[in-house]
Amino acid sequence: MAILVVGGDSVDAITQRARAGGHGCVEHWSGRKTRDQMRSIPKDTEAVVLVLDRMNHTLARKVRTEATRRGLPVFFQKRGRQVRATGDRPLDLMRWLDRK
Repeated sequence: MAILVVGGDSVDAITQRARAGGHGCVEHWSGRKTRDQMRSIPKDTEAVVLVLDRMNHTLARKVRTEATRRGLPVFFQKRGRQVRATGDRPLDLMRWLDRK
C-alpha cells in the first residue's frame, strides 16, 4: 500500500516517518506541474497527504474530492519539512502513520 503526498518541495520527513511506521511506498507529486492536475490517485493508495505550501487551490480541491469519493483519509500539512506529532486531532497524520 502506498501513501500519496501532493505538494511541497521536501517530503523526506514524511517518507522517513511512513517507512518507520511500516508503510510501503510514498509517491510524491510536486504540484508545480500543470500535468499534476490531470493525474488520478493510484489504485494502491491508502492515504493522501496534502502539503499546502507550493500547491494551488485547484489541485488541492481536485485531489481532496477524489480521495473523499474513494473513502481515503486526507491529511493536511503546512510544510513537508516540519512533520511532528501535534496534539489530539482526530485525523493526525503522525498518529495515523505510527498506528500500523
